[in-house]
Amino acid sequence: MAVANLLDAWARWEPESKPYLLDGDEIIAEKNDPKCLAPLHDWRAIIRAPDFCRPGDKRLHLGLMPQPFWGDVRRASVYVLLLNPGLSPADYFGEYEVTEYRQALRRNLKQEFREDDHPFLFLDPQFAWHGGFRWWHRKLSGIIGELADHDRSDFAAARKKLAQSIACLELFPYHSEDSGAVSRWLRKKLLSVSLVQDFAKTYVMPRVRLGKAIVIVTRKSKQWGDLSSDGGVIVYSGQEARAAHLTPHSAGGKAILKHLKRVRP
Repeated sequence: MAVANLLDAWARWEPESKPYLLDGDEIIAEKNDPKCLAPLHDWRAIIRAPDFCRPGDKRLHLGLMPQPFWGDVRRASVYVLLLNPGLSPADYFGEYEVTEYRQALRRNLKQEFREDDHPFLFLDPQFAWHGGFRWWHRKLSGIIGELADHDRSDFAAARKKLAQSIACLELFPYHSEDSGAVSRWLRKKLLSVSLVQDFAKTYVMPRVRLGKAIVIVTRKSKQWGDLSSDGGVIVYSGQEARAAHLTPHSAGGKAILKHLKRVRP
């Protein structure tokens, strides 16, 4: 079953040694090419690096934990499909210097949310210092505000509702600043990519067809395969895909609001 294959693979995975790769993705590190693989594995090393924060970094940063998905992917009813995790200095700082953040990353990988009111990590206010929170909160704040008005709740309650309803699937689970650097790896037969593609096709899409979930494909729609459905799948293209807008007036934002307004607060 797809959900078992994807989630079991990542639940078994442990960040024991670098480079951080899922078993089956070792081809990425075979040549140890410094043009492709960032050698920096901790916060202090990266801030001492001569190219710290230099734009145009095309490397994969395998000293950071992979991020194949966000949120409670079994129970979510809104799925946003993206390409791969981005990169900021806060990623290294958070993983190597903030214990609570690193623990939250591991709980997400293992899908263990007993301690979490906000399963979607980047809508959790305690991580508001992280670029991931700023990125997602900026994209979703309009939706949160409209949900609060609709449910007659406060903004925090609406944010929590969304955090319990939304999940993100990343086609490629490894960090990079330049998304173009990922294209070469999508041509390889990586286990991590196959698992998430299969999950979208055989777990998410049946729920969409039953009216229990919606999907917004923001990036690389062809790589995600045929996810066609009658109204339950929004596919971005062109400028829409580059911006990946989720405002209340975007196609994806309208679909999210329509879907969640049917869910009782």
